[in-house]
Amino acid sequence: MQPLDEKRSAVEPWVPAVLCAFLSLPALFGSTVSTAGGQWWQPAFFAFLPICFFFVGAANANQRRQVRELRRQLDELRGEIRPG
Repeated sequence: MQPLDEKRSAVEPWVPAVLCAFLSLPALFGSTVSTAGGQWWQPAFFAFLPICFFFVGAANANQRRQVRELRRQLDELRGEIRPG
């Protein structure tokens, strides 16, 4: 794998969480300042929404790490089995 691909694959699971956080921050501050038509649940929803994406990113990153490790082990086994 190329160094650029490694960097991209390391950042890729976290992009949705960061995007969600950037989209939620203005909505969060707008919902706390706005008194007209604001719902009581909006601040909690906008504050915790990025956390959901963070947990999905963490699970995705963990799975990618496991797949890389399994591929490495498979390559080692294939190397041991091959003659020569």
